[in-house]
Amino acid sequence: MFHKILIRSAAVLGALVVILAIAATILWRRDMAPSGASMAEYTTPDEPYYTTQIIDSAIQLSLKSRAAQIAQPADYKDDPGAKPTTYLRDVHSKSHGCVLAKFNVGAVQDRFAQGVFAQPHSFDAILRFSSGKPGVNSDSGRDARGLAIKLLDVSGPKLLSGETNDTAQDFILMNNPTFFIRTLPEYQAFSQALGGAGIMSYFMPSLWHPSAWHVRELYLAAQTEKPRPASLATIRYWSASAYALGPNQFVKYSVKPCPLNKPLPPANKRDPDYLRLELANQAAKGGDCFDFMVQPQVMGKNMPLEDTTVNWSERDSPFSSVARIEIPAQQNNTAAMNERCENLEFNPWHSLAAHRPVGAMNRVREALYQAMADFRRSKNGVAYQ
Repeated sequence: MFHKILIRSAAVLGALVVILAIAATILWRRDMAPSGASMAEYTTPDEPYYTTQIIDSAIQLSLKSRAAQIAQPADYKDDPGAKPTTYLRDVHSKSHGCVLAKFNVGAVQDRFAQGVFAQPHSFDAILRFSSGKPGVNSDSGRDARGLAIKLLDVSGPKLLSGETNDTAQDFILMNNPTFFIRTLPEYQAFSQALGGAGIMSYFMPSLWHPSAWHVRELYLAAQTEKPRPASLATIRYWSASAYALGPNQFVKYSVKPCPLNKPLPPANKRDPDYLRLELANQAAKGGDCFDFMVQPQVMGKNMPLEDTTVNWSERDSPFSSVARIEIPAQQNNTAAMNERCENLEFNPWHSLAAHRPVGAMNRVREALYQAMADFRRSKNGVAYQ
């Protein structure tokens, strides 16, 4: 009798596993672009509406972070670029510091000789390293890490509305090759959850309604939340989104650390501000470098412009180096540099036309990042750079 019960229990369990696997597959496919999705750029008429909603959610998230700062000011003592009353960015709020660098463009393949890569040149640059979550959190937690690059004194008109005479060229990357959201409606729902009940309310709004779960997006989001790295100078970064490179091709970017970059941990490896202190050690030493690389889109391969959840395979199209980033010795963890770092404004549309951002996630960034910069500028009473 007991033997039969075990057999029946195993059969029921096996059936449940099969059902769950089928359900997970269906939900996974639901979050993917339709089969045969276009490899070109295209827009939808509802983008302005969703962009407006996303901006509103971002402002609410900044307000929520500020309220948390004021309630627990001691938690923010290790972010010297901001005070507890500062209105922070909605995401990538915690800066680990900025460093001055040289962005050295050498001779590149003719197909890549566009925009800032058109000819050999050395640009002054400033690099901002950050963590992705809202607010200021301990570095020990799992998180995405960001790298924003601002090239200075780049001649030529820029694409950002109202800032065509700006002399900066910005590149924005993170330490994962893909984003976890595919469309603006999904982004709007996620941003509302982030500022409200929390992100799990987006991925799993109800345990009792699996049909509403976002299984694939949850898996991709988990990939972006990595353990604290030993050093920000030894990890790789990707743009995730695509960009034009001249009039006839599209690329993604990646920044790869030089092999000789090594961690320089602070004395207290458990310090909640570990990454800022480690970056300060790296800056004081100098000599770190990165290769700035481009990966061209290959037609006929799975390399969509609109879907940032798809990783462009390096087997189909390898990255090619177009510049070397070199960081000279400096004292970066100073009051003046930390204040400058907090007041920097990054936007992928601070860009020459040769590097035009493409895809829905980049189109929303133009208005979103500009609106957040204007919001913070007016609230904090500072001029952003």
